[in-house]
Formats: sequence, C-alpha cells, structure tokens
Amino acid sequence: MLTGKLPMRTNGIRNKIANLFVCMTAALLIATPAIAQEQLQTTPKLAPAGTGASSDATDPVLIVTLGSLDKLMQDANYITGAVGQPQLGGLFSMIAGSYAQGMDMNQPIGVLVPLVDGVPQPIAVLPTSDIKSILKRLEAQTGGPADELDDGTMVISIGANTIFIQQKGAWAALAPRKELLEFAPMDPTSLFEGMGNDYDIAIRLKVQQVPLETRNMLVSQMRQGFEQAMQKQEGADAEQTREMADSSMKQLEQFINDTDELNLGLNIDKTEQLVAIDSSFTAVDGSKLASLYSGAHAIPSQFASVIRSDAAAYYHAATSIGPEAIEQTRKTLKSSMNSLSGMLESQDNLTPGQADDIKILIDQIVELSMKSISEGRADMGALLLTAEDSFQFVFGAFVADGDEAAQIAKDVAAKLENEPDAPRFEFDRSTYNGVTMHLVEADVPESEDEARKVFGEKLQVHIGTGEKSVYVAIGKESESLMKQLIDNSDSDKSADRPIGQFNLKLKPILEFAQSIESNEGIAAMIEELARGNADGVMTMVQDSIENGQATKITISEGLLKAVGAAAQKAQAANMQGQF
Repeated sequence: MLTGKLPMRTNGIRNKIANLFVCMTAALLIATPAIAQEQLQTTPKLAPAGTGASSDATDPVLIVTLGSLDKLMQDANYITGAVGQPQLGGLFSMIAGSYAQGMDMNQPIGVLVPLVDGVPQPIAVLPTSDIKSILKRLEAQTGGPADELDDGTMVISIGANTIFIQQKGAWAALAPRKELLEFAPMDPTSLFEGMGNDYDIAIRLKVQQVPLETRNMLVSQMRQGFEQAMQKQEGADAEQTREMADSSMKQLEQFINDTDELNLGLNIDKTEQLVAIDSSFTAVDGSKLASLYSGAHAIPSQFASVIRSDAAAYYHAATSIGPEAIEQTRKTLKSSMNSLSGMLESQDNLTPGQADDIKILIDQIVELSMKSISEGRADMGALLLTAEDSFQFVFGAFVADGDEAAQIAKDVAAKLENEPDAPRFEFDRSTYNGVTMHLVEADVPESEDEARKVFGEKLQVHIGTGEKSVYVAIGKESESLMKQLIDNSDSDKSADRPIGQFNLKLKPILEFAQSIESNEGIAAMIEELARGNADGVMTMVQDSIENGQATKITISEGLLKAVGAAAQKAQAANMQGQF
C-alpha cells in the first residue's frame, strides 16, 4: 500500500504522463485536417451563442470514445499483467486515479466532431459534474488557475493554444473555440450507442454527414494529386500503371460517395480473457456499393471439413457473389493484367519468349478465375495440421472447370521440361472419388538440413482436379489428408456460418518449429502456454450485414502471455550481453 508522498522519480513520471494527457486532449481539440484549415480562411467566424446569429452544424461526422476510467484502469491492469509488465498497469491506475477525482468513473469519455459551417470542429465531453475541481488539480500542468468568463465558461491555455470549457449538467464540454460549446449536447450518451463502455477505444465515421459538395471537393483534390503523380510516371509501363491507378481511384471515389458508416473498436475483455478488434462497414441503402455487398451470403460448402478443433490453423470461406461484384472483379482483373503485361515487357532479365510464356500462364489463370467467379460463388478451405517433425497442409477450392485447372498445370510442366533441376510432374496418376490425382516432386538438397526435416528427401506436392474443384496438399502423408477433404465434400449442406473465418493455434505451430530447430524464445513461449494449459488462439470472422460487412478479430490471453514471455526472454538475453 502506498502511503505518504510519492518518491521523486514516480512524481516525475506522474507529471510527465499528466502533461501528456493534457497535451493529447488539446491536440484532439486543436488539430483539424488540412482541408479544414483551407476552409477556415474563407468561412465566416461563428457568431457567439446568444447573439441571435446561427451557424450551420451537422450531427457528429466523427465520434471517438474511450471506455470509462474504471474500465480503462481494470483493462490496463489485466493486459499489462498478461504480457508480463504488471508494473505499467499499476502506474497507469495510480496516475489515472489521482487525476480522476470529480470524474464519473463509470461513464465513457468522448470526442465529437461535427461540421460547423463546413469545417470539422472537435468537441470533447468529460463525465464530470465538477470540472472546476479537476482544473484546479491540473494547474501545475496548465500554467496556473483557469480564467472564468462572465457566463461561467472556463478558459485555460496550453502553450499557444486556448481551450474553452463549460459545465453542462453531469458533463463538461471542451472546445478550441467558445462558440463551439453551444453544439455540445447536455447528455451525449445516446451518441455513444454501440461504443462507450463496450470498448476501450471506439471510432465511428458517419460519411454521409459530410455534405456532398465537401466530399466532391475531397475527391477533386485527390484526383488532382493523382494526375500530378501520373505525370511523373515514365517508362514502357507508364500507361499500364496509369490505367491500374485510375481504376483504383474510381473505386476510392465510389467508396467516399457511397459509404454510410465505418466503425472500429478495440476491447480488452478480462472476463473472456481476450482482446477483440471489431470493424464494420455499411454502404448507403440503394447505392451501387451497397449492391456489391448485398449479394454476399453464406452458402453450402464443399470444403467446410477444414473447420476442425485439432487444426493448428484453418481458413474457410463460402459466399455467394452478386452480379455487381462479378462485374467489378472483372474490371479490376483486366486493369491488373494490363499493368502486369507492361511490367513484364520492361523486365530486362526475361527474354521475350519467357515474358510471353508468363503472360500466357497468367491469362489462363485469370480466365479460369473469372469463369469461376461468374458462376456467382466462391468456396475454399485450407487446413494445417502439425506434429513433431512433420506438418500437413491441404487446400481446396471451387473452380468452374477442374480439367482446365489440370491443363494449366500441364502447360507449366511442358515449359519447364528442359530446365535444369526442374521438378518432376506425374499427371493422371489415378482417380479418387471422382478426382484425378497428380504429383509434383522435387529433390531436397542434402545441404538443406531443416528443409529435409520438414519435407524429407523429396518435396511432394499432391494435386487433385475434380469436375468443379481443385485440391493441393503439401507435407508428409498429406495425400491422405487431401482424400479426407475430398470424401467430405458432400457432407455439408448448411450455410449457417460466417462467410469467412480463420483460426490459428500458436502452441502446436511452435512445437513443430521447435522440433525442427531449437530456439530459446520459442521454448519460453511453449513453456508459458503449457503453464496456462493454453493453445494461444487467434481468430478472425467475417460476416455479411445489411448493406455491408463486419469483421471480428480476437487474440487470446494465452497468445498475449506467450508473446510477453518471448519479449522477457529477449530482454534478459540483451541485458546479459551488456555485461
């Protein structure tokens, strides 16, 4: 238990962090985009509140929230303890607690950014009914007592900048201009729905609150910058580069004009023992961008059997693709191909014949990809299994024509036939459950000891081509795993799952890596995971929502502790090297 005065060193740290907190708050209030600074030169000043003059203000375009001080302190203690640095969490809680007197410890902190006369203007809102007492405790950092105007507005100076503060019921509002305080709500909590204490930090951007003329001006400035950059492009591939960049620019313009809302949030969840990162995107209802996403829905999958509890890692995606998304993909691929062709022609280390062969191969792959996408679906799965000294990897995907995929592989083999050290190809070796089996084989040099531990004396890549599927498997005994995937291709009739998901377990992957080559850092991570009986899991889930898409990434406590153990091991080794 701390008693009496803090030691001088801790006092210094506390003052530095307090100064940093004040400066960060000021920065949020003062800093505005360059476009806003340009508009300030031509936009009339806001009329002060109560003069009868009015200003044009939108609802907040941008909302940023921090969780309550109580949540932030608890989560800081938890996360710093998980990564092996509990003293940092204790220091944060001590400092935050000492400056939190007068704050509502259970309410979030927010920054609202409306457009006022077309200019983004930040307004901070703090959950306190006694802002004066807080300012009193910050006098050492703000350079003295706050000034108080006749209407009760408090004024503090931080460097060359001035901050105006008003008490608004149970909240206090802070802004870089006094007139802005009239736009601060008495109770901002309704604006924090889905944010606030649901996350440690959350950001919401409401693009449609930005007037159309402002968005058009932004697009125009971006287009101007694009044109200037393209004028500097030289060389044989300049035109192809311009075409690809122009396509990307058009997509960005569409994104700016058709986006409705963007959300991002980070939550440290002590109860579930993980860190979660949520993001979501929605387009304006009825817009072209909305139609791109509205066509995406989960569908039955040939490859859902990769979703296994014993997997070191897996990825699965099965989704419908709407006509608009198909057309946009076609345009993007065409632009990319034109750019790639120009780049190949400019490569001095390729003969014209080699460049042509590569272009033909890429054209074949793109053509098959477009045929597959044009069927209005994407379906794929990948699975990694690991054990000591061995791993197995298998991949499967839907294609419009499996025979065409096999022919592409055969064309590659024909081109490599006379190359030195070329791999050996065996096509149409057998048929398994309607899938034609092929094999690519290459010798692993004796000098590659680690590679031999992984693959053996020969690297074997198994390929399977079905009527509308392609399979690839790598690793010892991986052909049997590929056959399992083939056997289960008709077992899944449900679409009750996300459109995409990824799962990784760190421990089995580390154990495999350690069996190939011993490493102290990896050993420390394995030991930490074993101590907590944890696998060190990271997941990512993508799902369709109305007019958009949502993504959730989670990082387990076990993974955080493993990373912390490796960092501590590296720090210890570094300190030993200094003596």
